[in-house]
Amino acid sequence: MRAILNHFHPLNKLKRERERYLASHEVPDNIKALLSAPLPSLDDDIFSLDYLSVDFETSGFDPKNDSLLSVGYLPLIKQQLLLSEAVETLIQSAENIKAETAVINHIVPEMLEQGKPWAEVMDTFLAESVGKVLIVHGSVVEKRFLNHYIAKQYKLPPLPLLWADTLQMEKSLHMYKDDSATDDFRLGSIRARHNLPEYSAHGALVDSLAAGELYLALLKIHFEGTDSSVRHMKFDYTRAL
Repeated sequence: MRAILNHFHPLNKLKRERERYLASHEVPDNIKALLSAPLPSLDDDIFSLDYLSVDFETSGFDPKNDSLLSVGYLPLIKQQLLLSEAVETLIQSAENIKAETAVINHIVPEMLEQGKPWAEVMDTFLAESVGKVLIVHGSVVEKRFLNHYIAKQYKLPPLPLLWADTLQMEKSLHMYKDDSATDDFRLGSIRARHNLPEYSAHGALVDSLAAGELYLALLKIHFEGTDSSVRHMKFDYTRAL
């Protein structure tokens, strides 16, 4: 029975999806490296995995009409966020900048003139993602813009990647507690509920750090005193939105 349950576990289904993807498509070496990297096993300790905490800053929610402005990420290894390896890169594009998003992320067209090309930034991000679980807070934006890049640059369908979404984790925690009174799931609000410090600035690197810290806090809440093997973790396995 355990073997059957393991076979149908979403993580093993994702492994088979990756194998089919590589067998069905001509992929460049960087995509092959990403999808060939071993996934965690069901018996691995969730705290021992290698992660990359990620945030994309954009001018809107639709990658066909809006622009990716900056990408920020930093590794989370052995429960430590590696600030010395943190990256934040502006993207060389002033298209579709909107006043309302500039107020939030403080990115204006003049700043983007010094940015790097879109493909260079995204391919560097993909290289950093090899062998890591991607941490995000609300995966909609990151998935949409990543899927758009993969389709436009490589003519490929969405990549079967492994995501850990702190927004989904917090919502499941409130469902478990039957707490329907809470409807504020913004990153800063959730951090405040878990007594994490407030960051006054807003941007790709700050938000990726904030999401990584929140993820560690949520892991301890979800798995404190229980079996912390990967089989019990509700990862985000969806590819396209």
